[in-house]
Amino acid sequence: MRGRPVRRALALGLACLGLLGGCGSSGGAATDKAGDVKVLNEILARQLAAVDAYGEALPALRGAELSLARRFRAQEQEHVDATTKTLRGLDAEADPPAETVAAGALETAQDAMRFLYELESATIDAELSAVGKLTIGWPRPLVASMAANQAQRLVLIRRALGAAAPELVPEAFETGETAAPEEMMQP
Repeated sequence: MRGRPVRRALALGLACLGLLGGCGSSGGAATDKAGDVKVLNEILARQLAAVDAYGEALPALRGAELSLARRFRAQEQEHVDATTKTLRGLDAEADPPAETVAAGALETAQDAMRFLYELESATIDAELSAVGKLTIGWPRPLVASMAANQAQRLVLIRRALGAAAPELVPEAFETGETAAPEEMMQP
């Protein structure tokens, strides 16, 4: 049920591409399929690295935080799957460059949640940047939706880090550059 909107958007985009040869492109502006494939493969690399990074954080977590991180990891895998399908929709190979996200020592749940906050923030930045670089219009809403999902996660991670209610509220335009409230980042 959760994946239905993503699948529906992806199917619509693929149908548009097949029927109209690139529906949703930038109003007659030139498209750069090779450039878009490169951008999507870079996002795919980030998503795969995020899935692995969640795996590194899981052992330091317990209870509700562990459940939350597992769910976020599963969502990130859904992003991987959708990006891979998008590349296929462009008749392109999913060939992401190698990317790793170094977790460092995650000895406590607080360490792990701080790491996940930084991971999500950087991923938002990467995905929003990708939206602006894509020249074929139909993949943009999917990538923007992924960035919005990352921003939603930040709210929940802020809560897990102990933020008060006013600190939970995201910025009007979350860009991945908003630091966690200072009180939360103290050991």
